[in-house]
Amino acid sequence: RESSKFACVSPFRIVTTPQMDPNQLTEILRSCLNPATRDAAEKMLLEAEKQNPALYLQMLCMELSSEDRPPETRHLAGLVLKNSLTAKDDARKLELVNKWLALDVNLKAQIKQAVLATLNSPQKDPRGAASQVISKIAYIDVSRNQWPELIPALLANVQSENDQLKQSSLETLGFLCEELEENYLKTKSNEILTAVCRGIKDNNNTVKLAGCNAMHNALEFVKSNFERENERNYIMQVLVETAVCPDVKVRQAAMECFVKIASLYYDKLAPYMHKIFTITIECIKKDEEAVAQQAVEFWSTICDEESYLLSEDGNDKQCHNFIRGALKFLVPLLTETLTRQEDEPDEDTWNVAMAAGTCLSLVAATVGDDVVDEVIPFVQKYINDPNWKFREAATLAFGAILEGPKAQLSNLISQALPVLLQHLTTDTVVYVKDTTAWTIGRVCQLHPEAVSPTLNNVMTALVIALADSPRVASNVCWAIHNLALEFEEEAENASSPLSAYFNGLLEKLLLSTERQGWDESNLRSSAYEAINVLIQAGAQDTIPTIQQAVPLFLDRLEKSFTMQLVSTDDKDEQTELQSLLCGVLQVIIQKLGDGVKPFADRMMQNFLTVFSAKSATVHEETLMAIGAIANAVEGDFEKYMSHFRPYLVLGLRNHEEHQVCSVAVGVVGDVARALVGKIAPYCDEIVSLLLANLQNPNLNRNVKPPILSCFGDIALAIGGEFGKYLGMVMHMLQQASTTVVPADDDDLVDYLNVLREGIFEAYTGIIQGLRGDGQASTFKPYVEHLVSFIGFVAGDPNRSDDVTRGAVGVIGDLVHSLGPQVKTELARPFIGELINECLKSDYQPTADVAAWAKEVCTQQGISV
Repeated sequence: RESSKFACVSPFRIVTTPQMDPNQLTEILRSCLNPATRDAAEKMLLEAEKQNPALYLQMLCMELSSEDRPPETRHLAGLVLKNSLTAKDDARKLELVNKWLALDVNLKAQIKQAVLATLNSPQKDPRGAASQVISKIAYIDVSRNQWPELIPALLANVQSENDQLKQSSLETLGFLCEELEENYLKTKSNEILTAVCRGIKDNNNTVKLAGCNAMHNALEFVKSNFERENERNYIMQVLVETAVCPDVKVRQAAMECFVKIASLYYDKLAPYMHKIFTITIECIKKDEEAVAQQAVEFWSTICDEESYLLSEDGNDKQCHNFIRGALKFLVPLLTETLTRQEDEPDEDTWNVAMAAGTCLSLVAATVGDDVVDEVIPFVQKYINDPNWKFREAATLAFGAILEGPKAQLSNLISQALPVLLQHLTTDTVVYVKDTTAWTIGRVCQLHPEAVSPTLNNVMTALVIALADSPRVASNVCWAIHNLALEFEEEAENASSPLSAYFNGLLEKLLLSTERQGWDESNLRSSAYEAINVLIQAGAQDTIPTIQQAVPLFLDRLEKSFTMQLVSTDDKDEQTELQSLLCGVLQVIIQKLGDGVKPFADRMMQNFLTVFSAKSATVHEETLMAIGAIANAVEGDFEKYMSHFRPYLVLGLRNHEEHQVCSVAVGVVGDVARALVGKIAPYCDEIVSLLLANLQNPNLNRNVKPPILSCFGDIALAIGGEFGKYLGMVMHMLQQASTTVVPADDDDLVDYLNVLREGIFEAYTGIIQGLRGDGQASTFKPYVEHLVSFIGFVAGDPNRSDDVTRGAVGVIGDLVHSLGPQVKTELARPFIGELINECLKSDYQPTADVAAWAKEVCTQQGISV
């Protein structure tokens, strides 16, 4: 008999308000499950939360924990309660955390007691919801030591004789491992691991499954246990035994654990690989689809690990070459698995054949040339097989090995291309043509030199296949995209091999964007992306065609403003189309340069109309297009500025959609370079917004380096007039220059380098701008801090080449602008050391900056 503390009885004794009683809440929740009444019911819940937040949480918990309520409303009450504790948006999440922390202590204790008790409910869905609620409360309270009894209670539950309580408690432990920071679980890791292994070894498959899932979530914080051989052996033995459990869900969960272990503890796998090899190979051959997919994923993960270890970025860990050792067994199994395609495969549904194709490409990337001899016999045998599944598998296998091997492929591609082109244009099975188009796209992407001898045949086949089914045409667009990229370096030439096909490709791609089925297989988007690259790569003799196409794209954009918007899908379609068209027009503007001036007025009118849409994606693309216009028309942009200013301001204030804000910052730089001094009337507002963004703790950090750089653009544009902002901006730059990050966090180290690049770009622009108007001396008070910052950066072993070049450039700017006035400040060893380090750089722009800085120093009599 279970202890009374686990009895699922609501602990609440509450006096409800006249606004809502428990029965009403049940009915409201039931109405939320009915599409016809959902909106009204959700409004009632929001109103109840607004009127009395504490009572609202209490009643939701009462609903969740009461056995006399319907399972579906109990489950929904739990989900609503969970969503009252957390959110995806960081600001909203912090708000909900603070609301919970402000609740009466006794009420919080009641809620905790109730959700813990619900783990013993006979109903599965309420138990699952309770597990999620507990994990969200734990996220807030455990880190503050306000629920120390939680983990001991869950561990005790796992040792009970009650299967449903064991299952829900293990599930909760798994959620806790996912939610909580490692340091809050470290002291209990041994006990949690023991409980999880106990669950995995349980005779009840539901408990066993919960144990496997908990193990999956716990693996990241049990590093110390994996370091101890006896504990590692025990964990692996438990999982090996579980991987052959009769229950398919348990086998799948065990296999998922192996996948994660391969990622986290590759270096510890060697003693267990024989058993894992046997289990995974058998799974791929004979097991259910879901289990076989995970078995393939295990080998894909091993490929990822070994590719990294074998790369230049690899660390000192030993590569065990598991893939190379298993190659002769693994590759035949993967190629055979490619043939296990569905009769009518859905391109959006992941299956074991697709998993095998991905794994084979990773194998090729890992072992290189060795894979070729294992795969080509399969390709040669089945590429023309009467059974379409074998033709498709052979084609996919060939495409999969195109990246990795360095030798042998050129001749093989030359032999394969005629067959592939024939399949693309004449095969009767759409799935074969689809895979063939993808394989040709891979050839164009990875081995474009192999296409050159048969360019005309390839182009002809691709144009024909654009009229095929949407899934085939979409991959054909990708192939054209890749092929056009190969000619991008010839864009400045008078002509190129692409020119002969340019008009025909553009015409057919335009038709593809509006053909029947444009809304399937991402066809319209793929076609527009191919158009973008085609225009970028076009040689100078394609310019007349591009100019002739501008009115067509503008007509399409104007037509989009009058689309009938009946449903959300209609609005989404309009948003996507406007985004794609603004993207194409941006590319055209960049291509034509000042040749776009005859169309600039109409373009700007359309872009400003697009801003009426409330879509971040459209605003991002439109801002970039306007930035391109500013670069193209330069000073003529002044006539648009008063109309554009409100939308630029909105972009700079768009903190929630930080990509839009970041693009708006970039556009400020574009406009500043275009208008030069004419931007001055707008600078008070712009600088104020940029400074506010730097101080906003909720703005994504990646927006801040471009803001710093933007100050340099503004200073260069308005010269001496920047003086009125100098004090405020320098204060921000000095604050930013004190930023430090942990040296072992690669992401933060990268961010710090980008931040410092932005700082040096700002200093360069400010110093040069002030010098241009003869006001360089106003910068003198800030020299000492700047030089100290350069010294601080010089001592950082993790600084990037871009940061080093930026620092040396600023040294040159200081000397060029202030001359002997900075001789004392620059008489420090690290100045000469930095310049000499850059002089030895293999990257010519870095060496050039250093040579210029040294020359300027020498001219001013400053020894470096």
